[in-house]
Amino acid sequence: MNAYYYAAGRKIALKHDDEHVAVDQQAANRAGLDTRAAGSEAALRPAGGVFLADRAALDKKTLASLRKAGALQPVYKRERAVLVALPEVRIEFNDAAQHRDVLDVLAERGLPSHIIAEDTEDWIVVRPTSGDGKDALTIANHVYERAHPAAASVRFLQFVPKPGVMR
Repeated sequence: MNAYYYAAGRKIALKHDDEHVAVDQQAANRAGLDTRAAGSEAALRPAGGVFLADRAALDKKTLASLRKAGALQPVYKRERAVLVALPEVRIEFNDAAQHRDVLDVLAERGLPSHIIAEDTEDWIVVRPTSGDGKDALTIANHVYERAHPAAASVRFLQFVPKPGVMR
């Protein structure tokens, strides 16, 4: 299945980035993994507790340990930007009927397990219990396609090269 998200009502395609890994520093630390080596020269930039590293800079054992610890998040490319999907979805609605529709869709079977972290009259924040950004993308897209709220957006970290730098 091809990755995508919705922005301003448009379906935006994403390409998987096989060159990079996104490491959640806190998840790695909780698992007792030392990520300093990967986070130094190999990292593009730390942001939001996540750093982006060249996949080739990490050996298979380290990658397997990070994956097992739930410290890896999915990395995508869109045009020149590199995007990391984080495990959080913000869903916004225009009225109480949309709010009810969103809650009904979130209660459907088949969605990745999740919690509602915030619920206001204007928005809901949902987090997949897996801690996986791919599950957040699945939740956001399903909610948008079934309930048609004003917005259902995954929280992305975006890394954009300086103007004039080719990637």
